[in-house]
Amino acid sequence: MMKLFLTLLLLLSSFVKADVVKPALIEISIFTPQGGTGKSEGKTLEVEIDLSLEAAMTGIGTQYKKTTDAPNSDRYDELRALEPDVLRKRFKGFETEFLNSLELSINGQTQVLTLSHAKIDIIGYKKRPRKTILTYQVKLSEWPKTLAWQYGRIYGDSALRWQMYKKDEYNWSQWQWLRNGKPSSVIDINHPEPLTTTQRFLQFTSIGFDHVIPKGWDHILFIVGMALSSLLWRQLLLLVTTFTLAHTLTLGLAMIGVVEVSARIVEPLIAFSIVYVAIENLMTHQSIKRKSIVVFLFGLIHGLGFATMLKEFEMAPDSFVTTLIGFNVGVELAQIVIVLGVVSVLLTLRKLKLNYRQLAVIPASIVIALIGVWWGVERLIT
Repeated sequence: MMKLFLTLLLLLSSFVKADVVKPALIEISIFTPQGGTGKSEGKTLEVEIDLSLEAAMTGIGTQYKKTTDAPNSDRYDELRALEPDVLRKRFKGFETEFLNSLELSINGQTQVLTLSHAKIDIIGYKKRPRKTILTYQVKLSEWPKTLAWQYGRIYGDSALRWQMYKKDEYNWSQWQWLRNGKPSSVIDINHPEPLTTTQRFLQFTSIGFDHVIPKGWDHILFIVGMALSSLLWRQLLLLVTTFTLAHTLTLGLAMIGVVEVSARIVEPLIAFSIVYVAIENLMTHQSIKRKSIVVFLFGLIHGLGFATMLKEFEMAPDSFVTTLIGFNVGVELAQIVIVLGVVSVLLTLRKLKLNYRQLAVIPASIVIALIGVWWGVERLIT
């Protein structure tokens, strides 16, 4: 039995070494000359790409759940360990290939992008993709009326927004979520078509679901551990509801800047929360009251983890509530899928008159606990 646990642990430990592949965020700004009317020549367009440079350089896109799924994962790990200056030099040899995968059209004409700045974070915490911001500029000979953008298909999902820059004035468009390298629509700068509330809600519902399934292995294991604890639907409903309320609370507070905790603290705590929930399943006598309190406390921590990703989408006040609700609905739908999957397996075993606790609950909980310990220790020391 122990040999089986160790085999499963080795298979699943690849998640420990993996980074989730992060969609690129593209921001396009159009600047007018100071004191100009906005109709003369000399406009400057700036494209800021927030991405995982290592993933781009190794052709690892969001079609992979994690970097270890990709054939170039060893190369990714090598680049991820490089100092910023060294990685920047490596990028110079790759930049032409990278630019060939992008397309920016202004008034129907393809534009040439010139790199003006590359900001690469320090090696830092290796359990999260390193943040790189590439800033490109285009000198425009005529006033832009339309723009269209396409990020490389090989890189998968991305998100786009644009603004006509005016000093001290917020005028960003809403985010366009571009799936699987899909090009943006042709955007009429003078008469843009904003996303409706329903479109934005559905967009971030999809993002919230994806953030759990297939990308949120921490969250998946926590929910699986929680679902293994009982086949009584009232107890499961209580645990899921408690967890939902908790992570919604801290997600909202973190998004408005009331609460902010470093990922170096949050990530190990999330890992150890998985351990606790799994170990509790091994106890013969469980207290639903105690478990609900603990699940609520851990839910607060998981909400901070969700906020780390969602805060990358700087949201205008008028779309904040829609975005937050949509994202949470997506997360809850993913949680329901996980819980139903676990419960279905356990009910099937019980219907077959098999000891589902011995065959599924105990082995799965041990494996989940071991993975959580592994994650937690590694996150503390890296």
